[in-house]
Amino acid sequence: MNLYEEDLNLLLIYEALLETRSVSKASERLNVSQPSMSNALARLRKAFDDPMFVRVKNTMEPTSRALSIEAPIKGILSRARAEVFQKHTFSPALSSQTFTLCMTDLAQAAYLPKIINSVRVEAPNSKLRAITPIAERMEEGLESGTVDLAVGYFPDVNEAGVFQQRLLRNSGFSCIVGRDNVHLEDGCLTVETFTRAPHVAIRTEGRSHEVIDMKMAELGILRRLVVTIPNFLGLLSIIPQTELMAVIPNDLATIFQRQEAIAVHPLPFESPRVAVTQVWHRRYDKDEANRWLRTLVKGCLGEV
Repeated sequence: MNLYEEDLNLLLIYEALLETRSVSKASERLNVSQPSMSNALARLRKAFDDPMFVRVKNTMEPTSRALSIEAPIKGILSRARAEVFQKHTFSPALSSQTFTLCMTDLAQAAYLPKIINSVRVEAPNSKLRAITPIAERMEEGLESGTVDLAVGYFPDVNEAGVFQQRLLRNSGFSCIVGRDNVHLEDGCLTVETFTRAPHVAIRTEGRSHEVIDMKMAELGILRRLVVTIPNFLGLLSIIPQTELMAVIPNDLATIFQRQEAIAVHPLPFESPRVAVTQVWHRRYDKDEANRWLRTLVKGCLGEV
């Protein structure tokens, strides 16, 4: 038998005939007409070069050749039904899967704690792995499955193979200063003090800093940048110990508000907004585990 030339439905025909010993009953089981079943039996005989089933009184009895292949054919069909065609269901409570999230350091600080807590409740045996977009190419990771989900602000993601879902969250910006900053006027932040004071800028692998830069350029507001750093963590020590100011996303504001030596102020001009999204590849759109993860993340970060 040449597998490329044969109809694998013949295995189902063989099984039905073996178990019913009847052409008519086999046709009823497979919901085909009796002439179609007779034609299928003829093709089965040709494929195996053997009569396969012969009439003995009122039944169709298998030949020795047919009986010799009973075990392997039943094994093939059993595994196909159990492992290939059975609908896969994902149970968070029983899962020990490791999920990989692509997130900037901002997203890890602002969003990851909520996601961790929710995963610990719904899937206590699962693990999370966070990577930055610069560590692995995000879109390639999403396509290959090495990245399950990307969460954050990704303005350059435009590949046709990915889906994006806006999380009902528009993050603006605030300004942080040391509580004793000499440039504040009666503790207030104005456009004049904002432009006069020296600033530290954060240039992470994320793109949110470009949004505030474009807004200030639009308004004709210039900062006195004296230091640029690659992450937000450094601000925890720089801001209290210097006269510098920094613009940060609002989603990080609560972290800095916990520091006694740091004050958070609204920007003295209209703040731009950044849409936070989750991104996944269409290959995994129907994947039960991926769908569960997306639903969980939306529940964590979405706002009514």
